[in-house]
Amino acid sequence: MRPIIIILLFLFTNLGFSQSNRSYTFTLQEAVTFALDSNYAAINAKRDVLAALKQKWETTATGLPQITAGVDYFNNLKQPVTLIPGEFSGAPAGTFVPVVFGVPQTMSATATLNQLLFDGSYIVALQASKTFLDYSKNLEQKTSSVIRKEVINVYGSVLLSRENIEILESNKETLKTNLNETTEIFKNGLAEEEDVEQLQITLSNIETQLVNSRRVLELSKQLFNLTLG
Repeated sequence: MRPIIIILLFLFTNLGFSQSNRSYTFTLQEAVTFALDSNYAAINAKRDVLAALKQKWETTATGLPQITAGVDYFNNLKQPVTLIPGEFSGAPAGTFVPVVFGVPQTMSATATLNQLLFDGSYIVALQASKTFLDYSKNLEQKTSSVIRKEVINVYGSVLLSRENIEILESNKETLKTNLNETTEIFKNGLAEEEDVEQLQITLSNIETQLVNSRRVLELSKQLFNLTLG
């Protein structure tokens, strides 16, 4: 039953942290989701996958049919004029008649289709791009798995540190009460001085443990923020 209690504690306990001057409250699942979106390693892994996918499509595109098309348009604002002998058009001999050749506007269209039939280097490049894409996807999955595990571990560390501090603070208050009562009893001659000294030593140890536990909690929070990204 103990592991189930711990899991439920993780699932239903919220952690509040400040990151980049903003405050967040996380359940465990929310923390994992946030880290997978914001952790630098996760972001870089996703970028690598996108880059590999782009490279694969670029390599594939080089082997697809390539169509190029063009349209040429000409507008002759001033058409060339040629003088021909008048006899050709029935005019009197010795005269010349101006004649315009061509049309005012022209348009032409062209289209070219290129197809790569067989190229060994293309096949090698295509296979390499697929291999690189698979590698990038596997690396992203491994990165996500590592980040998820780190978040769970650090999240649990913060919870345990908080629980430990609460227990130590409760013990401290109990010891202070016992010490005060034992001191009064000692003053009345009904207790040994050794009893008072033992309680003082125990209280001092508890206070030292509290200082260390608070330091561990702060370090755990900082590590949690770093893990989230």
